[in-house]
Amino acid sequence: MMSLAVIASVVFLSMLGADSVWAKSTLAKSAPPAPAQQIIVRAQKTQALPESVLNYLAKKKIAADELGIYVHDVNADAPLLAHKADTLRNPASTLKLVTTWAALKKLGPAWRWNTEAWARGEVVDGVLYGDLILKGYGDPFLVYETFWQFINEIRLKGIREISGDLIVDNSFFDLPVLDPGAFDKRPYRVYNAPPSALMFNFQATRFMFQPDSALQQVTVTTLPKLNAVAVASQLNWAEGRCRRQHYRPALQQLAHDDGSRTVTVSGDYAQSCGRREMMRVVSSPEQHAFDAFKQIWTELGGYLGGGLRTGSVQASDQRLHVHSSRTLGEQIRLINKWSNNVMTRQLLLTLGAEAYASPGTLAKGRMAILDVLRAQGVTTAGIIIDNGSGLSRKARLSARQLGVLLQAVWHEPYMPELLNSLPLLGEDGTLVRRLHDSAMQGRSRLKTGTLNGVTALAGYMLTRSGKRLVVVMLHNGRKAGSHGQAIQNKVLEWLFEQ
Repeated sequence: MMSLAVIASVVFLSMLGADSVWAKSTLAKSAPPAPAQQIIVRAQKTQALPESVLNYLAKKKIAADELGIYVHDVNADAPLLAHKADTLRNPASTLKLVTTWAALKKLGPAWRWNTEAWARGEVVDGVLYGDLILKGYGDPFLVYETFWQFINEIRLKGIREISGDLIVDNSFFDLPVLDPGAFDKRPYRVYNAPPSALMFNFQATRFMFQPDSALQQVTVTTLPKLNAVAVASQLNWAEGRCRRQHYRPALQQLAHDDGSRTVTVSGDYAQSCGRREMMRVVSSPEQHAFDAFKQIWTELGGYLGGGLRTGSVQASDQRLHVHSSRTLGEQIRLINKWSNNVMTRQLLLTLGAEAYASPGTLAKGRMAILDVLRAQGVTTAGIIIDNGSGLSRKARLSARQLGVLLQAVWHEPYMPELLNSLPLLGEDGTLVRRLHDSAMQGRSRLKTGTLNGVTALAGYMLTRSGKRLVVVMLHNGRKAGSHGQAIQNKVLEWLFEQ
């Protein structure tokens, strides 16, 4: 039987990671904050870019126009700093702030996703004479541990044998055919996994490599065991020190004329690397869920007589069990702390299904998010949500639009849920090593964003003097990757002393 240690060990993957100007229009003011008697409104003058930042930009030959910056004291009536704040830019993963906040507003932090098991046929003396149907509703965090619990509950209903097929019902989402390699030509990477209503373990297969010095070869195994894909190893045995290229094998998937598929694992592997693992997407969402179900079901003493089919629950089917997920409040911590793209895409589709009826679609999800932005007083002209995660070349947002939203969020009842989901500067998440030895450590909660040619940062800062600032920085440009973080740090250092 699969050990609980193994089950629990695969709980989180990461997962990563020419501007246009919208027509001038009057920006709507942010939604009214808390009652006036509870707020001390600070009047302040809008500042220009700090001298330290201007000097750095000049030294590195970076145009100031590449930056969009918006800073606002949460209790003030005007921004402290607004530099090119109305230019639409790619926000990278700071877009997750928009998607997760829309979900909190629409669904509430206690929202949970269901995953259901249905029987099609009669159960007699522990045998289901028919098919078992698994119906998903978009749970973003249906990982090994929870999937094992879900399957074990079915066994505890007294079912030990399924004579028919396992049917996967993904009808709660309606998606076009997606090319997982379209973004960066890396279709096997987990961050590129397409969403699905029944998404098991981020659709990631764990490849495990175990070197055998006696045979001078490397054994390759997978979790779950693959039923529709054969694994062929072409790893070369290497001696000497373990280097990165020795434990990051390449994958290539081939389709054969008979319909079967083979994943070839190639590259060099050094004995000194020891046992290593990597996570890759090599199966369809339905096949991946089937492979995991069959392995866990068998290890729990069950028997599955048939194979995999796709379909939908029918009125005559009998519901056997319902699993409820972690709450939305818990899940957005996983999304924002570690910038999980796959979970965010699930969230957008869930929003669409709940706001505009199932099935969830990209268009419905985008409309639901824009509805929330408008209700919060954000001008939505020019905003492009795309898949909601920020893993996109199409997404667009201005620093002011995101800043106005964060200003409004600060005065909302669910603000603590969003705030607590953000990485703490220098302490955890994607900011664990950022400015960790400075006086600013732990005094900012900020969402990061990084793509080729894009760096972004957005969230809240507590300054040395006790001011609370909304901070948004969007940098799009050729040197954003090499110098974006340094520029952000200089802005943060200046703001901290305001």
